[in-house]
Amino acid sequence: MEHTAVIEAMKQWAIDNYTNGTDVIVECYEDSDYESLFIDHEGKPLTAAEAWKTLKSVASIYAEREADARNSAF
Repeated sequence: MEHTAVIEAMKQWAIDNYTNGTDVIVECYEDSDYESLFIDHEGKPLTAAEAWKTLKSVASIYAEREADARNSAF
C-alpha cells in the first residue's frame, strides 16, 4: 500500500469523528476503500490533500443522511 501513513491518519480521524458522520466509514471501509480515495473517477492519481477532501466530503454526506433520518423519524 502506497499511502499507508496517510490512510492510518484517515482511519484515526474517522474513529475520532465517529459520531459526526464517520461511523459508516469506521464500520465499513477497508484499506482498499481508503486507497481508492487517491484515484479520481478517470483513474488519475490524487494528492493526499485531495484524498482528505474526498474523505471529508463523504463523511459530510453520511452525517447529513443520518441527520435527515433522525429528523424524519418523528
